[in-house]
Amino acid sequence: MSEHLKIPQAIADEMVAHCLESRPNEACGVLANEGAALVKVFRMRNASASPLRYSLDPREQLAVYRKLDDEGWDLAGVFHSHTRTEAYPSPTDVRLASEDVPYLIVSLASAAPDIRAFRIRKESWGAEEGEIEELDVTLGD
Repeated sequence: MSEHLKIPQAIADEMVAHCLESRPNEACGVLANEGAALVKVFRMRNASASPLRYSLDPREQLAVYRKLDDEGWDLAGVFHSHTRTEAYPSPTDVRLASEDVPYLIVSLASAAPDIRAFRIRKESWGAEEGEIEELDVTLGD
């Protein structure tokens, strides 16, 4: 049975807005939860400044993780956009996946943005291959 992820509409809207505003480059960020509820979108700068890949800025990432700790929140997921392709992990996404959290991808390939979520399990960071499991996603309150 697939894992389920409920994304409140305000969180989904914030993610999509960040992705649209970041075009033509991919957008990226992290999500925070408190208990089972997603509570915050942290918009982050794409250090790669590329329409084909993203990377979280290490200093900004550290600041966000400190904020999570200060607020008593947990890291709920990492998100990024695909500006021209479907919302499915690319080989680069798999290789760079490092957190044991859901990876959300917002596809901007069509007029209506598409949000999908995945768990990427690998033997080690940097491994070229891994198991990709799509999560059930529900948008709305």
